[in-house]
Amino acid sequence: MQGETRRAFRLLFLCLVSTGMGQAMLFAILPPAAREVGLSPVQVSTIFVVSAVFWALMSPRWGRLSDRIGRRRVILIGLLGYAVSMILLAAVIGLTLEGVWAVSVAWPAMIAARCVFGIFGSAAPPAAQAFVADRTSPEDRAAGVALINAAFGVGQTLGPAVGAGLAVFGLLAPIYFSALLAIVSALVIFFRLPESQVQVADPDHPRANLRLLDARIRPFFLLQIFMQAVRAVTMITLAFFLQDQLGLDPDQTGQYAGIGFMVLAMAGLVSQLFIVQRVRPAPWMMIQGGLASCGVGFALLFAGSNFPVYLGGLAFLGLGLGLVRPGNAAASSMAVAADEQGAVAGYLNSVGVTGNMVGPLVGGLLYDLGPSWPVALNLALMVLGLAYAMVHPRIRRASHRSLGPGGSAEK
Repeated sequence: MQGETRRAFRLLFLCLVSTGMGQAMLFAILPPAAREVGLSPVQVSTIFVVSAVFWALMSPRWGRLSDRIGRRRVILIGLLGYAVSMILLAAVIGLTLEGVWAVSVAWPAMIAARCVFGIFGSAAPPAAQAFVADRTSPEDRAAGVALINAAFGVGQTLGPAVGAGLAVFGLLAPIYFSALLAIVSALVIFFRLPESQVQVADPDHPRANLRLLDARIRPFFLLQIFMQAVRAVTMITLAFFLQDQLGLDPDQTGQYAGIGFMVLAMAGLVSQLFIVQRVRPAPWMMIQGGLASCGVGFALLFAGSNFPVYLGGLAFLGLGLGLVRPGNAAASSMAVAADEQGAVAGYLNSVGVTGNMVGPLVGGLLYDLGPSWPVALNLALMVLGLAYAMVHPRIRRASHRSLGPGGSAEK
């Protein structure tokens, strides 16, 4: 990877951290703020669900647009759209707390503000991933994608601490701060990030527009939905699981769950920032190794009976998730042509949201049957997923290969 490319990736990394940080602060602040204005938990959930639907619908479109007009422009749209959505959301909450707006007006207004994020904020991730694909060889693709994915994880790790520090200036201060960070990041991207050359389809090798069910990318999209759903099940049930299995009171549950989530996040960053960057494993190795690590993690959660064992399970789970996601993204990128990179990145982000919507519902229903049921299901899914990744020919061929005509991976 050349020095100019490394500098561009580091710049993009730092700018995308702001999005992850803002999201983490929002998840911590919006529930109490919404409760303060009189919204129920179901109404708060609706705000995020409707936004996720728009994200899933728009992400492929932004990816395709980046193939035509360039990556930097679409990244700018995503960052500025995110900033506008946060400003609107904070303004709606502020007006409601001051008694200017009634709750009946505030709720749809919050949904509308968050939908700005779903519609426009969804532009940045696929364009950023396509930017990486434009500037990396097959050998460096997974490492580049892992670096970009890690930006969101770093932001999520720093967000709660930054939000807690800013909260002394008021409940809405962290939300406005995250919007300011996004605007500053957009300015840096505009003035400092080089634009990728827009890829034009090879007239000697014409190909149809990339479709969601294209055979070249279908197994990677199935893995994306599968892993995002498994992750969502874990995130939604972990605190309940620790409380019930260890007999914790509410205060202890918050402390133990916080430690567990921190271990999960830090292990994922170790995978993406150290293991992948130094070892540079092939995408198929990352997928298979990540699934195996996740399987070990769920086995420890299922068989364990004390907090240290559970933390060990979460560490293996974090390491695995940190390998599978960039490995899968790199493999899907290498499966298509240079002029389809934005489209495949957009689809990958879109189907991931589908897993996030299905996972919490499945996790909640299973948990009603018993605390170990979601863990047992995830363990079984890891075994099946690993078997699928080992036998599927397209996943097994996702290695460091040369690109064929038009930039697609040779068959």
